[in-house]
Amino acid sequence: MVQIVGHRGAAGYEPENTIRAIKKGIDCGADWVEVDVRATKDGVLVLMHDDTVDRTTDGSGYLRNLTFDEVRRLDAGKGERVPTLEEALEVCKGLVGVLVEIKEPYIAENVARVVEEIGLDRVMIISFYPEALKRVKEISSLKTGLIYARNPIENLNRAVRLKVDSVQVHYSLLDREYVKLVKDRGLILCAWTVNSEREAIRVLNLGVDMITTDYPCLIRHLLSKKYRLNIFT
Repeated sequence: MVQIVGHRGAAGYEPENTIRAIKKGIDCGADWVEVDVRATKDGVLVLMHDDTVDRTTDGSGYLRNLTFDEVRRLDAGKGERVPTLEEALEVCKGLVGVLVEIKEPYIAENVARVVEEIGLDRVMIISFYPEALKRVKEISSLKTGLIYARNPIENLNRAVRLKVDSVQVHYSLLDREYVKLVKDRGLILCAWTVNSEREAIRVLNLGVDMITTDYPCLIRHLLSKKYRLNIFT
């Protein structure tokens, strides 16, 4: 059965990359949640998609120029604070798998160390940066996944060379032929970021293994309809 990934926790419902969003993803019945990781000026790993705090908090400036104490004082939406990677993983432990996206290659070693220390049952390190994944594989046994949104053949070949476990592919690149290419190479295929019923039905019919969405409640409901009404055939 396809597995649902709550994007940035459950970004369609709650402030992205917050504990509140992660808990919402869990409540929706997501099998996994995806979070983005960057480092503060003093090296603390926190959940943040952008390189600045402007869009997702009431603060401004580059994250790399702010200390953790400064970041912690910001409102990340609905009174939420920017969580550390450790805090986020502890919330997920025993409840949901986690896709940890490395947004800056130089933090790969620290991310791998923290993830291994927490000891989750299901975790995968993902990134657009091949060098980050390569480093993770050099120092750990963690599963990895390459993310991409263009050049599908080139990136699939790169994923094979990197010996990653999965490819995280923008849904617009997917058709039956490409899905077969991925499956023939023994890779897990995750489609991102799928937010409409129409597109979800299309990629589910293609046979993807995982589907990343801002609306995990919507996709969970859609899957329940599938088994009641057989709507995907």
